[in-house]
Amino acid sequence: MNKKPFVIFGLLLILLAVVIPFWAFEKDGNTANNEGIPSESTPGKQLFQTNCGNCHTLYAAGTDGDFGPNLDAKLAPAGPPADETAVKGIKTQVMAAIEEGADSPDVPGRMPAGIVTGTVADEIADFVAHYAGEG
Repeated sequence: MNKKPFVIFGLLLILLAVVIPFWAFEKDGNTANNEGIPSESTPGKQLFQTNCGNCHTLYAAGTDGDFGPNLDAKLAPAGPPADETAVKGIKTQVMAAIEEGADSPDVPGRMPAGIVTGTVADEIADFVAHYAGEG
């Protein structure tokens, strides 16, 4: 009896049962690390992940929210802001959305006002302003 089909089947089984799941977990696990983000920005990243990541996608935070807009595409479609004026403009937009809420043309009242306040809101807005568009 020829053993070649059994060897091929065994190798395929190892590939499917071990290698592919390991690769998938490794790939997903790397999206939420702090690579490339200075340590002074990690509180904003963590606050964004906790308070905003369920709804919003932001590559730098490793989030892929289901409900709100992709902030990379909405706030910085051409890439990360190039200068401090652009960063300030994006931060103003984010703070306005946090403080006043944001309506979508399709679904009014989608993001209620005041989800976060004070220094938490400021840290999140600063992080988003500096890192939107990286993805």
